[in-house]
Amino acid sequence: MKFATSPSALHVLLLEDAPAYENLQMSEPRPACINSIDGTDIPAVPLYAAIGPLHRHLISLCLHNPYWNDFRILNHFHRRKIPLTTNDLILLKAQCGLDNGETICNTLIRLSVQGGLKLNSRQISFIEKNKPEFRERDLSPSHPGELLVYECLFGRGIGSLGRVYAHFFIDIFTGYAFGGLSQRRSLAVGLDILLSTIMPLYRSRNYQLQMVYQSSKVMNDLRDFNKLESEEAFSQLGLQWQPTQRKFGAIEKFEKSLIANQFFETAASNSDSLESIKPLFNQCLVKYNSSNRLFSKQYLSEE
Repeated sequence: MKFATSPSALHVLLLEDAPAYENLQMSEPRPACINSIDGTDIPAVPLYAAIGPLHRHLISLCLHNPYWNDFRILNHFHRRKIPLTTNDLILLKAQCGLDNGETICNTLIRLSVQGGLKLNSRQISFIEKNKPEFRERDLSPSHPGELLVYECLFGRGIGSLGRVYAHFFIDIFTGYAFGGLSQRRSLAVGLDILLSTIMPLYRSRNYQLQMVYQSSKVMNDLRDFNKLESEEAFSQLGLQWQPTQRKFGAIEKFEKSLIANQFFETAASNSDSLESIKPLFNQCLVKYNSSNRLFSKQYLSEE
């Protein structure tokens, strides 16, 4: 049988050599019945105290076809005359450590980045759906400040305030996010955040900002940039600013976190003034940064 080995010692059995039921070699007998998650006894199938061929088969199946649901996985096994039940599959997944989408996603990333696995289109799509920032894998800054991305987000009505915009920056190297709220869409607001908040923090850590990609498909944003670029004060910053129509996954990830934390609903119920909802937005930023595994506190932690 063919195997690929990752640095995490996960052995992935290639599907073209996946065993049929009659070819599985049981390393240790299993009791005739096991307790299912609802407390009832179910007939046992050959599972293993250690990872065996059946486990490797399931690992390969889940990683090769990450969108497959339990019905499709069971159908695959049944066609190979491996009579798994739904409860058996749940137990097998738990034993393999692949019982949720995030684990599958993280495993695929490890196998790709550390193990050299060439991802197929389904795997890439699955990772990008769960971790949008994976779309930036073609960007490879080597230190903080080398590449930031910026976008003016949403512009939706919040209670009596009307339209509110979030000017949002993220460092592609650290994954660290900055931002602020305004009732103005103007690029000047984003630049003010850059000058008053971001640049001083980087300079205090002896890092220099080099490049900002501005994500936008709005012509007014491009006109704002052209006007800004002609100003002497901007040119003296020594900063490259590049407008692009690319939608960055890291920004999409932050948008999803705002929705998950019910920012808009909470803000709408406390929308007496813009100042009254700014602390709520700042809390979302802090929570986002603290939960970001790519963020390294040694670089930019704010004291």
